Amino acid sequence: MKKIKKLLLLTMLFALVLSLTGCGKEEPAIPDGLNFEVDGMAMQSYTQAIINQYHQTSEVDQEYYLEMGNNLAQTAVKGFMAAETTDHVGDFVRFNDGPGSYKVRNGADGKVVFSQYCKYEHRDVEVKISYSKNAAYEYDKERLYNDLCTQAEQYNMDVATYITQMYGTDTDLNLTSMEGFLESALAKYYGEYPYVAEECEVSPVYTKTELMKKAGVNTGIGMGVVFIVLIFISFVISLLKYLPMLFDADIRKENAKKKQAHEDAKKKTEDRIIASSGAKTAEKAAAADDSEDLMNDSELVAVITAALYAATSGATGGAVRGPAYTASNDKLVVRSIRRAKR
Repeated sequence: MKKIKKLLLLTMLFALVLSLTGCGKEEPAIPDGLNFEVDGMAMQSYTQAIINQYHQTSEVDQEYYLEMGNNLAQTAVKGFMAAETTDHVGDFVRFNDGPGSYKVRNGADGKVVFSQYCKYEHRDVEVKISYSKNAAYEYDKERLYNDLCTQAEQYNMDVATYITQMYGTDTDLNLTSMEGFLESALAKYYGEYPYVAEECEVSPVYTKTELMKKAGVNTGIGMGVVFIVLIFISFVISLLKYLPMLFDADIRKENAKKKQAHEDAKKKTEDRIIASSGAKTAEKAAAADDSEDLMNDSELVAVITAALYAATSGATGGAVRGPAYTASNDKLVVRSIRRAKR
């Protein structure tokens, strides 16, 4: 029996530890360290009122807000129009409620960003509104309180009794405290809150798989554009060598002169070759007609050289300075010289 009691006690203790651990991991709805103090419920109500005002507007209202509205109206209308036409989120269904239905965090320049998650026909949508602190809020709240005191004096009542009798049936007002009543009265009758909405951003909520697909498509498109641009730049660089000829007249004239001179020189060379070929053809024809002239140029040179050598030897008194005959390079031996008959 004692063992059973100990086991039950340990089990209950273990369950209590687990519950405390789970509570410790749960994030608070309003985190600490915000740029200014925030009432989560009040800010959520204000955010939902803004969404209701801008998420379904007619074409006339859209045109008016885009032309004449402030920054909040313009950004809100543009965001909801893009969500419907570009992201195709469908029709608005309801506001998400419960844990995770909204998120509060610090923004830039001392602002606080409140995110309200909305249920649309095809996917959830996150509506983020940036708030800045209303510097005149405390002053307006004090002025409202003084006005209520003045009105209560006219009826010879204290301010609490006057508020109860005048506003006690209004369920939209917070009558639990004077502070709560003043804040709810400013919100309902004057549309004033401790913070001012300045900008709206509408973002469809995508799954991780959808985000990976979109990232892959964007990467492929980006790389394709880069390669196309690089190919185009290479083509442009290859054409730079023609720019001087296109824009410099002197270079074009000089190139034309060089080209003409080259053509003239080529033509003269061709004419010389043709003339030389004709002369050689004529010489060959004349040599063919003379059947007795059987010597070629080398033989003729050898004969003339031998004759000159013989004549030179006779002029020097018959002294023998060399052999009585001369041989050419092709081993031709000259025995005698006689006149050829033509």
